[in-house]
Formats: sequence, C-alpha cells, structure tokens
Amino acid sequence: MKHLLFFLFFVTLSFCNDYIDVNIKGLTINELIIITSKVIGKNILTTQKIDALVNFVSNKPIKKSELLNILKISLQSNGYELIEENDILKVVKNENTRVKKIDRIQNRITKNSNRVKELIFLSNVEAKNLQTVLENIVLKKEDKEACKIAIDEELNVVILSGKEDEVKELKELVKKMDRQREQIYVKAKIVELDDNMVEEIGLQYGILGGKSYSGGIYTFSNSLNSGNAIAINTQAIGLEIPNVSSTIALGATLNLLNRTYALDIISEPSLLCINNKESQIYVGETISLQTGTTVTDGGNQTITYEREDIGLTLKVKPRVFKEKKVVLKIDTLVESIKNRVSINANPDTTKKQIITEAILNNGESVIIGGLTEKRNEKSVEKVPLLGEVPLIGELFKNRATTLNSKNLIIIITPYIIPSNKDLTYVREELAKLKSLEDKFLEESLKRLKDKQKKENRVEDSSTKQKYSKEVKEYFGI
Repeated sequence: MKHLLFFLFFVTLSFCNDYIDVNIKGLTINELIIITSKVIGKNILTTQKIDALVNFVSNKPIKKSELLNILKISLQSNGYELIEENDILKVVKNENTRVKKIDRIQNRITKNSNRVKELIFLSNVEAKNLQTVLENIVLKKEDKEACKIAIDEELNVVILSGKEDEVKELKELVKKMDRQREQIYVKAKIVELDDNMVEEIGLQYGILGGKSYSGGIYTFSNSLNSGNAIAINTQAIGLEIPNVSSTIALGATLNLLNRTYALDIISEPSLLCINNKESQIYVGETISLQTGTTVTDGGNQTITYEREDIGLTLKVKPRVFKEKKVVLKIDTLVESIKNRVSINANPDTTKKQIITEAILNNGESVIIGGLTEKRNEKSVEKVPLLGEVPLIGELFKNRATTLNSKNLIIIITPYIIPSNKDLTYVREELAKLKSLEDKFLEESLKRLKDKQKKENRVEDSSTKQKYSKEVKEYFGI
C-alpha cells in the first residue's frame, strides 16, 4: 500500500507532461491497475483480486500509453488479458492459459500413453472435497497400477488417469456425487410473550392452555383448531407440507396473540441454507465496555474499550432425508443487558444459550422456549381529580406491584425448496399460507364467540328454571 501511495503521488506530479518517470518495485497487479486507470484516464473493470507482484525499472521517462503495455504484459504472464468493451477495459481470464494449464496437469499425472486420461469439470461440489473420497477408494485396492487422481481447485476439475475400466468406474461415481445440493429456506420468528396477557386471552375466548411456554402455545393452537368446524382449502398451496392444518393453526394463534398485545414480535429473520451446511444470522447491536484506564506522566487519562455484541445469534444446520424430513441442529445465543447503570459505569450483561436438535416435517415448526425473564412492574390507580389533591390525594390512590413474567420464544420453520423452483416461488407460496392463516383466525374466533353465546343462553335458562323452582317450593305451589 505504501508503494501505491508513493507511486500515485509521484505520477501525479508528472501529469502535466506526456511522459512519466516509472520505477516499480513490489507492486501488486491490482495496484498497477488502479495506477494505470488514473494515468490513461480510462475505466478498468476487474472481478477478482490479483496479488502477483510487478517490478519494472526504467532509466528514462516513458510515454503514458506505454504504462498500459506494461499492465498488459504483467496480466498475460499471470494468465489474464485486457480487452475493451464499450470504452471500458476489462480484465478477463486467458482461455489459452486455461488450456495450457490443463495440459500441464495431464502431463504431470502420467507419461504412459497406455493409460486413459479423463477430465471431469464439476458443477456443484468442490474438487478438493472429492479428492479424499476418491483416493481412499483407490488405496483400498492396493494396486500399484491404480488410478492416479489429481485436482485443480481454480478450475474445479478432477483428472483421472489409469486403466480404462477403473477410470470409467470412478467417473460414474464422481457424476453421482456431483449433484445439486438441496436448499432449505429457514424462517425464524423471535417473539416475547406476556404470561398474564396470554392467560387473560385464553380465558376471554374460552381457550384452554392459556400459557406462554412452548407446550402451552401448541395447546393454545390445538384448542383454536378443535371441533373440525372450519374447512380451509389448502390445495392452492404448492409446497408439500404434510400437516398443513396444524401449521395454519399455529400461525393463526400467533396472529391472535400479537393482535391482542399478548405477543410482541421482536424480529423475523430468515436464512437460505444449503443442505448439511451451517448458516448463521445475528440480530442485535454492539456496545462499548470500558476495560481499563491509564494515566500518563503528564496527567492525561486514556480509557480503553472493547466491543461486545448484545442480541440474538442463531446458527442452523439442516440435513434433508428422502422422506422430506429435515434434521435441524439449532444453536441459539441470547445476550442482553441486565440493568442500566450510569454513563461511566459498565452495565451487567446476561447470556442464555440453547443447543438442540429436532427432526421436522417440511413446513413444521419447532418452538424453543425457556428463556424467561421475571420483572416487578409497579402500577398506580387513582380516582380522577381526588387523586391529584395534595396531602389527601394518596387516600384515593391504589399502588400495586405485579410480578410479570416475559418469555422469549424462538419459532423455527424449515421449508425445502423444490429442485425445479427458486426462493421467489417459496415466498409466494408462504404469502398464500399467510392469507389462509388470517382467514382461519377469523373463522375460529367467530366459532368461539357463537359457542360462548350458546353456553351463556343455556346457563341463563338453567338459572331461570332453578329460580322458578325455588319460588314454587317457597310458596308451596
């Protein structure tokens, strides 16, 4: 970088002339591209970093246009070339260099013309990942004339050299292993539930299981879905979700709790994962924590800080089975501030971590709970006007402290993306699923209200009959 800054400064001083003094030592090709673009006044597009070093010594000034030739020669010696498209210079791979490199690899494997050579370009897996597998297969045969295996990571190619039947066998194996890996769209919903509010909603609508722990949410959902009185057409959804009615009921339950302020949606992150590969997402903020203070001889004070993440880290590793089941390895870490203190003091922080593994159907949800926080919340109720009167106003106030429990719950749902579809298709289908959840919720609440009215009428009728009987008995009628 120092070479680049010095060279740019030196060249800038010479811009007034058609000639420039150039002496390059230990400059990368990428840095030379930047300099050349500035000197010749043309845009140069490069899509990758080229760290090869360039050295050039000249005992006399050169024309600015000659700097472009220096760049072209440097690129060619490293397998690249410079082409011009629509007044823009572009750095691209030299295909002739690619062919020569493959030839060198082939010659390096064997010089025996009796052996068959096969190049296999891979599309979906990395060559280095297959090399170990293939070598282990060859070593088990204990044959001195066994197939030779080489790879080139840059070209992502496997080169086989050996007996024709053995090469053919390994080639078929490579083709089977080089298949497109399945993708899984993982949706997460991070919510905070108020225990008291959830129980109140459950009583209000006559729903059993009005608790906010994970099992309680499922019970709440099942109660909302009980009676089999609601017919929802799920055939419009293209995703293969085995138990779609339960999925809709769970979504409707969360919508109900959110609508009635018993549930607060903190975040709804989503991850596009590759089968059997870990993905990670972080939702939160970074705070500064004071780690030390030093005072110099002059009395100056220096404070050192370190940065700490506060929020939720979610790691997911999915693995798909043939039965369209998904094994999810889940690692959730919640970091939060325990209490707020003065500006100059560090806050206390807490960490809660859950590591679990679950086997789910496509579109089925797993609810991770147990991240509970209890708070004492103070409330004041007062009589209007009288509660504001000095001295005697306290007589018309009611102060109460309520122990309120908040549950942080993480709901994770995997959706297997069909091999012939893309992420856009899945999102469109999930939008249809959301509309079905809303419809289901409206129908469920209507059914529950009708049920409550019917029960109230029966109760009123029973009360009237009981009262009439007591009156008749009293008067001896």
